[in-house]
Amino acid sequence: MRSNSNHYRNHPQINKGLKFVIFPTNTKILWWDFLMILVVFYYAFSIPYHFGIGGGYAVITNMRFFIFQLCLDGLFIIDSILVFFRAYRDVDGRIIFYHRSIARNYIKSGWFFINFLASIPTLLISYIQYPNQEYLLEGLHSNGVRFFFFLGLFKMFRFIGMKRRIRHLLDTSEFASGLWVKVNITTAKMMEFVVLILLLTHWLGCIWGFIAFVEVGSWDEESMMSTPNWMGNWQKITTIPGGLYALGWENHTGRYWLCMFWASQTITSIGYGDISPVTTAEYAVANFLMLCAGIFWAYVIGSLVEIVANANKLNRDCITRMDDASQMVCDFAAQKLPEKMTGSTAGVKASKRVRLFLANERDHCTKTPLMKRMH
Repeated sequence: MRSNSNHYRNHPQINKGLKFVIFPTNTKILWWDFLMILVVFYYAFSIPYHFGIGGGYAVITNMRFFIFQLCLDGLFIIDSILVFFRAYRDVDGRIIFYHRSIARNYIKSGWFFINFLASIPTLLISYIQYPNQEYLLEGLHSNGVRFFFFLGLFKMFRFIGMKRRIRHLLDTSEFASGLWVKVNITTAKMMEFVVLILLLTHWLGCIWGFIAFVEVGSWDEESMMSTPNWMGNWQKITTIPGGLYALGWENHTGRYWLCMFWASQTITSIGYGDISPVTTAEYAVANFLMLCAGIFWAYVIGSLVEIVANANKLNRDCITRMDDASQMVCDFAAQKLPEKMTGSTAGVKASKRVRLFLANERDHCTKTPLMKRMH
């Protein structure tokens, strides 16, 4: 790929246009993609948490964390601009490096509008509206602030495009591709499903917590207790000294573990029944989430079975071949072939000797590590 970019640069007619073009094999842009993958994964966990569990309290009451979030918003803005300078491959595999073609493709793809909305510094706008309030709790009750928090959910759409970036890294980066080759495929698939299960559980838990927030309109303790909702009802029933307390703006951590507990037992079909909906909206959302969780869990179980089955495929193939050979020996013995064909010695039948050999080979196939057998 690098030879292609160098070839283009040797043409004076297009050398000027290539000055600000970033080619797919550029080492710095590969590291940038890796950074953005980490940022998007962070947002996939943090945005649902702050939107559905914390209500924005943890973000705007901690200055260090607030600055950290602003820096990440800045990375999104830079990444959205860099796309206008990144060469890409068309359907025929040719590298398109003209700026107009790059911009046209970027806008037509629809990602420009998604990236534009995702790059809006919603946190900064919300903070500017209420700069002088100690905890900004009045700002969290404002419809304008809630709108900007809702607009921040567009950052989640960037998660959809991460598969393309990960594939580009594996195909282009020597370091990433070399690391991927060393990883056992079964292990990689298992890790992928673990991350997927954690992510979906996190999302379901945050949605379930957000429903209680919508029903009440606040995480305030008094409001949660006086307004019908599943969380306030659970707290009234289970409150004991030293136990988990989920109400109040500052108790977002305990609230999160309570919501994760509900999501975990819903996905795994355990269903203790100690957390149940109260209002009509909560019942409707709970039914929808349980249906989604059931479908997802069936998919996970089926995929895990397939992964384990493929991991033992070599052993199964070896055992099948041994069984076929053993059956062939039995057929030979039944035909009472001459000793010069069976090779029997010292009074031991050929079928018995071969079956002992096959049994040893079968044990060897099932106990010897895969890489040793391949060598």
